[in-house]
Amino acid sequence: HLIKRQNLIDNTLSNTKDRDNLVSYVMKLLVEVNDNIILSYFNNLKSDDISTKTNDDDFVTIADKKSEEWISNKLLGYLNINKFIGEETSFTNENYIADPMNEPFLWIIDPIDGTKNFLKGNNNFCSMVSIVSFGNPIATFVYQPLKREMTYAIKGFGSYLINVDDLTKSQLIIDLSKNDKILGSGGTKGIPDIHRSRIMNNLRSNTVRLFIGSAGIETVMLAKNQIQFIFHGRVTPWDHSPVDLITREAGGVVFMARNKKLFNIQSEGPILAASNLKIWNNIREIAIPFNDPYMLI
Repeated sequence: HLIKRQNLIDNTLSNTKDRDNLVSYVMKLLVEVNDNIILSYFNNLKSDDISTKTNDDDFVTIADKKSEEWISNKLLGYLNINKFIGEETSFTNENYIADPMNEPFLWIIDPIDGTKNFLKGNNNFCSMVSIVSFGNPIATFVYQPLKREMTYAIKGFGSYLINVDDLTKSQLIIDLSKNDKILGSGGTKGIPDIHRSRIMNNLRSNTVRLFIGSAGIETVMLAKNQIQFIFHGRVTPWDHSPVDLITREAGGVVFMARNKKLFNIQSEGPILAASNLKIWNNIREIAIPFNDPYMLI
């Protein structure tokens, strides 16, 4: 079964027609779940439609739960991939995966990335799906329903933007000449409090930082050359599989900020994505200089 699945994925990634079929399948799925479930709750949530997860600032809505269940049902078994990690169900017993790094293939699902924005009526939210192999992203999809655009990347084949209405497609290539700006997004949530305020002050004092509130939207902005870096203090499989693969396939660089290791779904933050290595090194030195106590942990 393992060889069969490996051959199936390899063929899908290397064959243009099969690759297009994968993109088409996921795109139609994400359009459908947004049209039929997610957008029906946008600006239409009641108080009992909203709850919290790990803390009082970690929101989940009925739209998140319904759409993740719907997406999971549609994806499980496709390409013979029968396991998934979903943001909203990642800690429930029935979906617990003991060691995802040993799984040949997994679906990673984030039905609404930017839930806070969604429940406030802010347009900066999206739906994200990724395929990871032994912990490393090999395909990823970010759909912005209010723009009717999907950004995707497949390992070794680049990053692309599709208009889902007329199906026009353009390749996303980060312009390496744009290295004179220090405009970026992200935050320090997840970094220990003893270090967090210092690192945030470093970024505030030396960069122009936007607050977007959605890793997927930030990733698309980086691939479109609208920002030059993304710095996040905390890493999750669903947020950072797209950050990693779309950025790198568009020509940018992504490393864990302290040790400069490559991302996998069990990496621990902070993480830094940038337009090129020069900007990456610049931002890392601004945020966490080599002599910073956080570098010595």
